[in-house]
Amino acid sequence: MEHERQPRAAEPAQQLGLPDAGARDAAMRLRALALCTLASVVAVACSDDPPAGTTTAAGSTGAAGAGGTAASSGSGGSGGNGGSSTGEGGGSNPDEKVVLTLVSPLPGLAFERRHVDVDVAFSVPEGGATLRLALGEAITDEQSIDTTVTTGTARLRLPRVRGANVFVVTIVSASGKTSTVEGNLHGGRLVTTSIDTMFALRDGTLVQWGGGDPTPAKKDAPTALVSVAENGDTLFALDAEGHVFKAPGGPSAFEPVPGLEDIAAIAPGGGHALFLRADGRLFAAGLNNRGQLGTGDTESHAGVVEVPLDGIVAIAASDDASFAVDTKGLVHAWGSNDEGQLGLGDEDASPHPDPLIVPNLVDIVDVAAGRDHVLALTAAGGLYAWGLGSSGQLGDGSAGILASKPQPVPLVLPGPAIALGARGNTSHVVLASGEHLVWGQNSLAQLGVGDTNLRTKPTPSLLGHVRAISAGLTGGVAVDESGGLQAWGSNTSGQLGLPLPPEGPERSSIPVVVPWP
Repeated sequence: MEHERQPRAAEPAQQLGLPDAGARDAAMRLRALALCTLASVVAVACSDDPPAGTTTAAGSTGAAGAGGTAASSGSGGSGGNGGSSTGEGGGSNPDEKVVLTLVSPLPGLAFERRHVDVDVAFSVPEGGATLRLALGEAITDEQSIDTTVTTGTARLRLPRVRGANVFVVTIVSASGKTSTVEGNLHGGRLVTTSIDTMFALRDGTLVQWGGGDPTPAKKDAPTALVSVAENGDTLFALDAEGHVFKAPGGPSAFEPVPGLEDIAAIAPGGGHALFLRADGRLFAAGLNNRGQLGTGDTESHAGVVEVPLDGIVAIAASDDASFAVDTKGLVHAWGSNDEGQLGLGDEDASPHPDPLIVPNLVDIVDVAAGRDHVLALTAAGGLYAWGLGSSGQLGDGSAGILASKPQPVPLVLPGPAIALGARGNTSHVVLASGEHLVWGQNSLAQLGVGDTNLRTKPTPSLLGHVRAISAGLTGGVAVDESGGLQAWGSNTSGQLGLPLPPEGPERSSIPVVVPWP
């Protein structure tokens, strides 16, 4: 029995941080051009012409971008998330317009990697211009626009921090005209799932449901949490100061993890976990029977150990292997390789306790791992997969006992990806457009696509656009674009926030709205 999705009331565009009609008209051509530029690197064709009936004229002087606030004294307005702004500051020609549009990331999207690329589209008079990206008072990136360029796209790098990241991009023309656009993202994992329980963060507070109680409720936990992650029997939590906590017996028993400070991301595996520090150093703890701690041996180690790597920007852990991306865009892998999950080109039963570089992968910015398969995201939005493929989790169209791939294979996506995830035998990505794609095992409705049929290629889920998502072993949970919770999959323990069977459904392949407490 499927439980139908509950309808949500429409909200004003400004409340969701979405462009209003006027701002969309002003930025339509720039945004379309920017998305095409991003998509071209993953072999996606589209036109830079706006939809019929739209115009490309710049907005009025000092007009605010979508969801933003207009600046005074004729300066460019502050664009909102995904919006644009036009402005006229100083200069001798009042007819010259400076237009800036935020293309990616979409508002409120959650990231665990240390660096996030910010894509903008611009239109300026001839003579050159300067682009600046600021996080708080600090300018984190700056680029110059050639004097002959008047329209184009640019990518700036944001070193994300834990929790809320409100950033501002400013463009200044040679004549002194300025335009700004504001965006925001979240540094950390907002949702996670165990076999029978769902967890989510809101305003730093932990919310839990399932495990026999379908009612979402705030739980006793450390305050100011920014990230949660679960590995089957332990729930990890990260606070705004970079302290790590764990709850082996549930969220009522949190205790600090000694030996860790200034942590930026946590990646739990089957019986081990990785901890990425804000300075790029990497630590590990837990089981080491397959060399998954990266210490060069398979001996047990008490407490936390440091992995001999530096300059790490993203991490992932499978059941008994570990993965890390460095600042050069290379992927390091160590641990078990019995399903080819290390991406070395073969499978073998021997442990690999020393980090090895995965061949033929460059320009990687993020990585995710399921039970025995791995996904890697390129800076251009492309995606690679390798390892176990029996349930279609590699996304290359294959499944069955011969579907595993011991080396990375490129996947075909309908547009550039910006975020990714994996768990068990399932995979998912979020495109720069905000669309959510899924593939892999689906016998328990884990994919949220409206049925229980396996998917061997990336397929749109029924979620629409999302801010954060966690794929679970028996289902999943997401924060949607409006900030609401949705869950799908098994409901045997109340994971969907619905009454337990037989009063409620055993599962739902259609995402169900779960109320925040």
